[in-house]
Amino acid sequence: SQSQGQGGKMLGSMKPRSARAAQLAFRRAASPAVAGKRSMASVHVNPIVRTSQDEMWYRLHNMWPVQVPLTHQMPGTPRGEEGVAAAEPVMKVTTLSNGVRIITETRASVGCSMAIFLHTGSRFETEETHGSTHFLQHLAYKSTEEKSHFMVTRAIERLGGHVAAGASRDCITFAGECLASNSSGVFALMAETALKPRLDKWDMDQARMLVQSDISNSAKNGAMAVHDVLHTVAFQGQTVGAPLMCNPAVADYIMGETVSQFLAETVDPTRIIVAAVGVDHAKMVADAEAAFGEMAKSNLAPAEAAEYTGGDLRMPGEQGQVHLAIGFKGVACDDKDLLAAATLQSLLGGGDQFSAGGPGKGLTSRIFTKVLHHPEVLTANSFNVSYGDAGLFGIQATANAQDAQKTVRLMMQELSALRNGSISDEEVVRAKNMTRSSLHLNLETAGIVCEDLGRQILYYGERKSGAAISAEIAALTKDDLTKAAEKMLSSPVSVAAYGDVAWVPAYADICAGLN
Repeated sequence: SQSQGQGGKMLGSMKPRSARAAQLAFRRAASPAVAGKRSMASVHVNPIVRTSQDEMWYRLHNMWPVQVPLTHQMPGTPRGEEGVAAAEPVMKVTTLSNGVRIITETRASVGCSMAIFLHTGSRFETEETHGSTHFLQHLAYKSTEEKSHFMVTRAIERLGGHVAAGASRDCITFAGECLASNSSGVFALMAETALKPRLDKWDMDQARMLVQSDISNSAKNGAMAVHDVLHTVAFQGQTVGAPLMCNPAVADYIMGETVSQFLAETVDPTRIIVAAVGVDHAKMVADAEAAFGEMAKSNLAPAEAAEYTGGDLRMPGEQGQVHLAIGFKGVACDDKDLLAAATLQSLLGGGDQFSAGGPGKGLTSRIFTKVLHHPEVLTANSFNVSYGDAGLFGIQATANAQDAQKTVRLMMQELSALRNGSISDEEVVRAKNMTRSSLHLNLETAGIVCEDLGRQILYYGERKSGAAISAEIAALTKDDLTKAAEKMLSSPVSVAAYGDVAWVPAYADICAGLN
């Protein structure tokens, strides 16, 4: 109790200091006498400083962590005008004696990206070989005729590789990325899994589970399902209209002999393309020669030409929502209006009700301002798909089932407006800039450049640089876009619906509204 009393007395006797005394105490605490402290006088001289303002910013930066303007040059760095421009990529193409084509492009990087393109896919399947493309996608990088799945996986890991495989209607791709110094080893594994997958019953059963999982998941992905339905009705189930996924009934019993027959009937050296970014061309040619040089040409039947017809197809699915697509005959990859169609897609744009906004999000596009402005439309996007001899162009959307009629009407309004040529000069400039921006940003990625190399050789037999394509887009006029829109939208209409389709308007009403 005595100590408490003394403490209370001490606290009670303390009096507030004056403002001047507080300032002096703060300065003493903040400025301890430390030898070698940094000060305005101890800052080393910057030879780049030109003005008193620069000198002030520089001295403050060396005393306290303050923000320095981006216009201020950092000590020891060269000025912008003294920088060295990056070397232009060098592209080379070689064709082996048996027809295998190799295309490479240089890139200043320790890593590389490679891909093997087989010009085959679901459009090449027959009734006997249906489902082979889907199974080949899931047989990739598993067991081969010479290696077990474990050996393939360990070999890829040991080389530090990242591999993937994908299948489409007219191409099966085997891709890989690794250090450029390990490219030969990774490429050998890619080639082996592409042409020599092991097709024993156990291997097929493992792939079967993955295929069946894809089938189950696709039924829950309405946007993907309606796109597949649109292909089916537009091309009447033939060529590029053939289903990309294996039929569930076929998936239950397909065996390795079917896949082997498909490879024999659709793959030969003339349908193989090797693309690489960041790999020496001579080295890539040697690796391709070692992998495919002994393959002999065969007299493969040419692919059946795709024939667009149009029509109407509705597939019932989960209740509650409906996924819609209205399409027209698009342009093939070799069509002179290919870039105009791509620019029209940018002009239409799209998105969903929860787009976050920001530059490049297409918030000023037609679909976003005139279709998604209505809360009944959950998502809406334009699409432009091109193949070697066919294409599809249009709009797809998702809405609650009871809002199907209004959603279809809004889609029809935008397609009709495009067909009638009501395109402003401002829209043309914006769409061209967005298309060119997307092109250049995509070509910053080695994997996309590699895919671009292979697909251009596949469709055109040559490759145009990104700069050349960008210049062609910049040269497009409003008249070019109007003519391309009129050509595509004058073709028969294709209507696809998936999900709760009860409220979707009749095909005749849609055709009448578009006309």
